[in-house]
Order: sequence, then structure tokens, then C-alpha cells
Amino acid sequence: MHRATNKNNSASTPASASSAIAAATGFSLADRCVLCVGGLTGARNHYRHAIEERQGKFIHHDGGREDSLHRLQPMLNGADMVLCASGNISHNAYHLVKQLCKKMGKPCVMVKGTGIASFIDGLGSLSGKLSSSQRGETVLKSGRHA
Repeated sequence: MHRATNKNNSASTPASASSAIAAATGFSLADRCVLCVGGLTGARNHYRHAIEERQGKFIHHDGGREDSLHRLQPMLNGADMVLCASGNISHNAYHLVKQLCKKMGKPCVMVKGTGIASFIDGLGSLSGKLSSSQRGETVLKSGRHA
């Protein structure tokens, strides 16, 4: 993982690391709403920061651990795109996300990793799908080993 350092402190922080990665990737979500499904509970603020730093709106569903699966469809209705940590959600949530994204024509990326670098890669894939008008045609799989 890329490590960012502060001039006053050589230790990196997760927020500064995600800021450095975001600056290096250079894409904007242009006020689009991104629904993140699953992921690590402790990394939720990093996911939010990565999206908001790119001018996007963040909403989150935990993938069925505590959030009801009945909340997924209304959240998908309000989202422009979906990023799903496929290894960190229930099987039912995984299949429901895939089915609903296909039905609604929502761009969706299934990310195998739960780290911030994999998350940023997934955001980049979503951004590329929107800019090339490939809404809902394919479910991409993005995985980076961290």
C-alpha cells in the first residue's frame, strides 16, 4: 500500500494514505451517489472519505450483517452506481445486488479485496464505466492483493 507522510510526522495515517491514493488516481465522481455494500466496518470512514474527496455522495449497506436486506432495493434506487465488497457480504446480499443492478441498469463493481487500494480501484472502474456509457452492461470484478 502507498504510504503518505506528513512533513511534521513521518508516520502515515489511513486518512493521509487514502488522500495520497486519491490524488494519484485523479478522477471525479461528479456528484454521483455511490452505494457501498459490505466492506470492513472499521474502514467505512475511509470509504466515505475516498468518495467524498472525489465529489461523490456516499451511502452504505453492510451487506446483511446488521442491515436488513429489505433496505437494499430502496438504497439502490437512490444510487447512481454500486461498489460491492463481494467477499464481505452474505450470499443473499451478493446475489440481490447483482440481480438488482442488472435489472436497474446500475453500474456495479464487485471488489474482492477490502483494503482501501482495492476500493479505489473499484471506484476507478465505476468512473470509467460511466464515462464510456456502459451503464449496467457488465459486472466487473476488481481485486488487488494488499
